[in-house]
Amino acid sequence: MILKVFIKNATILNVSLLNGFNIVLLEDKKIFQKQISTSPPETKTRKCLACGTEDIKPGRRYCSKQCRQKLMWSLSLSKGLLQTLNTRYAIFSFTEHYVALDVMPAWSKRISRFVYERKSDYSPANALKKLILEAGKEWYKKRSRRISRSFASQSILEEKAEHSINPDSIKPNTNRIPKLSPDQKKALKHLKINMGSLVFGDYVREIKKAYREMAKVHHPDKGGDGEKFKEINTAHESMIQWIESPKFQFNSALPGCWSYNGYNNRWSPPLWQ
Repeated sequence: MILKVFIKNATILNVSLLNGFNIVLLEDKKIFQKQISTSPPETKTRKCLACGTEDIKPGRRYCSKQCRQKLMWSLSLSKGLLQTLNTRYAIFSFTEHYVALDVMPAWSKRISRFVYERKSDYSPANALKKLILEAGKEWYKKRSRRISRSFASQSILEEKAEHSINPDSIKPNTNRIPKLSPDQKKALKHLKINMGSLVFGDYVREIKKAYREMAKVHHPDKGGDGEKFKEINTAHESMIQWIESPKFQFNSALPGCWSYNGYNNRWSPPLWQ
């Protein structure tokens, strides 16, 4: 990773990667962004999508069902605020010390950032709830001055505007994901096929190639394990069934943060990499 950020009179508290940008949280609660160059890490550490803990079972996206439910409740609570602000796109991200809600309204390409400092006993879900309640109080305070709803929303967004944030950084990418049965997902592991090869490559060729390579290794006539060879054949047959009628699902998401789409009023979890 190559990181070039020059900031005077500030202490970096935490750094998190977000869609090719670096969010640097400072002691004075100001957030700066600098473009960085990154190279993929040799090993990836799985973290809970709801709280960021590394105490997570292999293959799971959340440390517990309760942890996921708490964050989903807070994200659902945020929809009222986002609709009030006439939001087109938004993202929610968090670090050890802060949570941030970036909002792009339908009438502007400028991003407004709402930040809340996490207390020691605050989970991202709790901090997000506090952030939403504080933003709501600000909005109602402006409304009490007998100004219109739209002007109150515009006023808050202008106060939170961050000119350094690229609007494209919060627009979710639409991804095509293979729709597989549980047996077909197991088949991918047996054949050592990467999910990405089913999306971008010639998946028919990739599946046949993977089967041939695994069959050569495990064929009993070549000293391989007979039971393992049966598993390989079963996996190949399962994937052949998928090839005959391939199905895909489309997901709009971003790496490293939760993304909101105002067109369908839905939150999407971060891309599972």
